[in-house]
Amino acid sequence: MKGIEVITNPKKARVLVDPMRREIARLLAHREMTEKELAESLGLSNPAVGHHLRILRKSGLIRITRRKIEKHGIAQKFYRANALVYLIDTTKMPLEIERYFMPRSLERVRGIIATINALTDGPELVSTEEVERFAKMVSSAILHVAPKYSARSDLDREELIGLIYRDAFTYLLGKPDLLPDKVRKPLLNLHKRISAS
Repeated sequence: MKGIEVITNPKKARVLVDPMRREIARLLAHREMTEKELAESLGLSNPAVGHHLRILRKSGLIRITRRKIEKHGIAQKFYRANALVYLIDTTKMPLEIERYFMPRSLERVRGIIATINALTDGPELVSTEEVERFAKMVSSAILHVAPKYSARSDLDREELIGLIYRDAFTYLLGKPDLLPDKVRKPLLNLHKRISAS
């Protein structure tokens, strides 16, 4: 299993546009599961999960890791993701795919801005345009640092994401001129405070 896979193929990215398929891939990054286990975990029927598994498997995002014959001779298949984390390089995607993933990027930076405001006695009010620009910068920084973790399958998925986000944030701190004005000053002040302590 890879640590990170950066997806640049629009056909493969379209598979992950579906939130249920993203959740299945996330669950299968954590551990191998059967169709029945996934159905119970997701609250879906076995046929619905089977449909998603076929699409994910055909796209190369998951694989069958083993088969186990049960009492009545039925072969139980165990599935696993091929990477702990899938990142979509939206700069390589058609506009409709890029815009589909934009809300996830916006939520990420809203969390960053809220944290900065909480730690610096904000609020710094950031416009929609600045938030979108910052979201693209953060996504770009994540894609910039991610390749060094492509082989890190020894970590838990959330630990790996935490390292990538930390490194992306550090990368952005080294390029403050790229940050939106209303984020730059409080973020750099916060960084100085933390570094000094």
